[in-house]
Amino acid sequence: MSDGREIIVQALVETASRYGFRGVRATNFYREWPETVCLLNLQKSSWGPQFYLNAAIWLTRFGAERRPKEYNCHVRWRVNSQMEDEQSKAFTQALNLEHPLSDDHRLSLIKEGVGAYGFRLLARCDSEEAALRVADECEPQVMVALAARRQEKAD
Repeated sequence: MSDGREIIVQALVETASRYGFRGVRATNFYREWPETVCLLNLQKSSWGPQFYLNAAIWLTRFGAERRPKEYNCHVRWRVNSQMEDEQSKAFTQALNLEHPLSDDHRLSLIKEGVGAYGFRLLARCDSEEAALRVADECEPQVMVALAARRQEKAD
């Protein structure tokens, strides 16, 4: 078994390209549209060899950002927050390098989860309206900035 991090990155790179995302430093994957910038972020835990996958959307109406930071985005969610309990547990274990899994199994679990609940959802967010619709569908696990909701209600 490898140390695992490169398996996580491999799963992200292989899955990202299918949805039109490009990697930056193997931790951030972006796709840009005129109204949105979508991002999938690999985050390392401060407490051990665990990782998290965060999905986020920047609404360009609030400023021109080509490479926004995940924590500054207007719409955000943890990828596993959208999964059923058993799938979320398996996905979380695959991202925990202390959990014993074969490289093939870890790769498969991550690709499946990040494809369905990360890149596929983000790929639907090609406009601000579409992004807010995805956020509504995925509530309550999605954080939406108040500025985005206020403007949505004003329109």
